[in-house]
Amino acid sequence: MGCEEMSRHFDAELIEQIKDANDIVSVISEHITLKKKGKNYWGCCPFHNEKTPSFSVNPEKGFFYCFGCHESGNSISFLMKYNGVSFPEAMEQLANRAGIALPEKELTVGELKRKEHRDELYRVNQLAAKFFHNCLTQTEMGKPGLEYLQSRGLSKETIERFQLGFAPNNWDKLFRSFHERGIDERILIECGLCRKNDTGRIYDYFRNRVMFPICDGKGRVVAFGGRVLDDSTPKYLNSPEYELFNKGHMLFAFDKAYRTIREKKQVILVEGYMDVIGAHNRGVTNVVASLGTAYTKDQGRLLIRQAEEVVLAYDMDTAGQKAARRAIELLQDTEFKVRVVAMPDGKDPDDYVRNHGPEAFLELVAKAVSPFEFYLNSALISHDSNTAKGKEAILEEVFPLISVTSNQIERENYLKALALPLWLDNSTIYRMFRQYLTKGDINLPESTPDTAVSSTTIGEEDRLVAIAITDPLAWQRVQAYLPLEDITNPLYQALFKKAGELLSKSGALQETALEEMLTDEERSAYGRLMVIGETEFNEAQLDGYIRAVRLKSLRNQYKTHSVLADQLNRAGDARFIEELKFCQDLQALIKEWT
Repeated sequence: MGCEEMSRHFDAELIEQIKDANDIVSVISEHITLKKKGKNYWGCCPFHNEKTPSFSVNPEKGFFYCFGCHESGNSISFLMKYNGVSFPEAMEQLANRAGIALPEKELTVGELKRKEHRDELYRVNQLAAKFFHNCLTQTEMGKPGLEYLQSRGLSKETIERFQLGFAPNNWDKLFRSFHERGIDERILIECGLCRKNDTGRIYDYFRNRVMFPICDGKGRVVAFGGRVLDDSTPKYLNSPEYELFNKGHMLFAFDKAYRTIREKKQVILVEGYMDVIGAHNRGVTNVVASLGTAYTKDQGRLLIRQAEEVVLAYDMDTAGQKAARRAIELLQDTEFKVRVVAMPDGKDPDDYVRNHGPEAFLELVAKAVSPFEFYLNSALISHDSNTAKGKEAILEEVFPLISVTSNQIERENYLKALALPLWLDNSTIYRMFRQYLTKGDINLPESTPDTAVSSTTIGEEDRLVAIAITDPLAWQRVQAYLPLEDITNPLYQALFKKAGELLSKSGALQETALEEMLTDEERSAYGRLMVIGETEFNEAQLDGYIRAVRLKSLRNQYKTHSVLADQLNRAGDARFIEELKFCQDLQALIKEWT
């Protein structure tokens, strides 16, 4: 299907809907690292080589602009340029990402087959979840599983909400049941529900386990985790990865937690399925877990823009501490504020919530410490700070965190904070840190400069035009009080004129419609204004900008005409009287506007 034909699927309303449903920061963060500075997010531009971030994203307006190469646009144009795809392809990527159904287009035979195959994978996983759930709640075979979940204090509602189940202690019960329904064995093997042995016999992958369905962001079951009830190994078994399931890209219960995460701006990250379910069971619903793997950057991207703070509530055994350190490492230098819950000895979050209640657990969360305090506290517990050997061991544990901290002031504060608990002076700590860096051949990360555009680069004209081209009332107010020639930037003049044309034609200033009218140069200027300008219409503020722009223009005109009057007078040209009169009129106008 040609690009022109496909374009017909996207009217302006649908384009706006898809843009609104895809937060630009999270879209761009899937491709480059962004950090929050003031209202905007900043990173190194992916469209030209640079070491200092000059690529800025305004989340409110949904625009990006690079102050280095002047590339600009919205989430659609970013994907088009970054992935080298057409407009319809970028639109489809964003629509799929947001779960927005697009108008039907004729699929190729290959696309149709792939869609039918994926639909079948989703259907079979949902049927499997129902099979395990029915086994748990309605059969004798599931009784041990139900007793186990009830002994962990789970309510009937929680068991239903998480679609918990039980895989019967039977070689091929699920396979036979699904085979009788006519479900292809290849689908069952692909989903990881069944396997084939060397003799060609098919058997159930999950047997005699409590089952935890794993859902994607839309709540569709894509995989399972299974837990044994005895001492068998492995204690937990996850579905193998396949087309619908990449465990490094997903978080357990994210589909059930993201609303609360967004409300609280905080996510509590735990290790196990039961830790998540136990917390949700007692009303703490901003809790998720990584899926049998260490926390990954891709999981972090799921949380960007949902949360401002990540609280790690891992078991404090060796494995839990190791997992917490790995997560801290990945969360370093992201925009997340990170804290670590000190779980009491031998307790995991599920035990704690069950025995002490949700309020006590939330108190622990409130007292969670910074990563530096976590590293230092655990090192002080593990080693004797009174001996030279112990001091060295403590520093060896804490230095890795300090060495990956890009903010120099923060780094120095950490080093100074080590002096007191270790009874060492600052110069000794600094010397030992330098030795640690030299020995490990470690280079300190460069401090990220504050790239926010200085206020001197944003003048009243920028602010005035930014507001005028996004709000019809503002445009009309500027039009009424300001001659077009007072706007000195010719690109801004063009933007203002075209916004006026659109306004008289449609009565609105819709971004998509306006962008279609612009040249490439004008589109770049538009992107810059959307990134730097505060585009909320405040009448008093706008009047201040109108006055400033008008006065600047009048003063420049006065300067030009008074120089001309002086030159004409010296040349004995009678026209100098006319120029002088013009200067007097300008002076009167300046007085009026001041």
